[in-house]
Amino acid sequence: MLNQLDVLTERVGGSSELIDSWLEARRQLLVAYYHLIGMKPNKEALTTLDEQALDNFCHGLVDYLSAGHFSIYERVVSEMNGDNPMIAAAQFYPPLEANTERLMQIYDGHLQQSIDDDNCMTFQQALSEVGEVLEARFTLEDKLIQLTWDHQLARPPVANDNHLTRPA
Repeated sequence: MLNQLDVLTERVGGSSELIDSWLEARRQLLVAYYHLIGMKPNKEALTTLDEQALDNFCHGLVDYLSAGHFSIYERVVSEMNGDNPMIAAAQFYPPLEANTERLMQIYDGHLQQSIDDDNCMTFQQALSEVGEVLEARFTLEDKLIQLTWDHQLARPPVANDNHLTRPA
């Protein structure tokens, strides 16, 4: 997911402060997730749960979801040029809301509970599902970013617009 984020950032980075800060928030969330699940070189197979990493990820997740729904999505859509930015809202809000609901169900049901030997496997499965749901969310958000690009989200003037490539 970080590689995909790097590619997207390379393509649209600098085109909008809003998009740049949104992508940076995503990067921070992914780093916290990777730290939590232990995607680090030379990590032993069986290690104790890093409670601080879990807390950092949980706070980051709630902050990221809240910022999306209560600030970023609305601002992105409102800054689009074109005939009807509300089409974008109608296209993306329902699946993003469903995705948020699923993440919060996992959060409430598994990430906020004490982890012990009895629920360790369930917790690991929940972490895996979080990764899958986040990936689906980022795909939706990437499509919204693409749509903003297509509808000329307010960007600083560029001397030679011919070198800009559109995000995939």
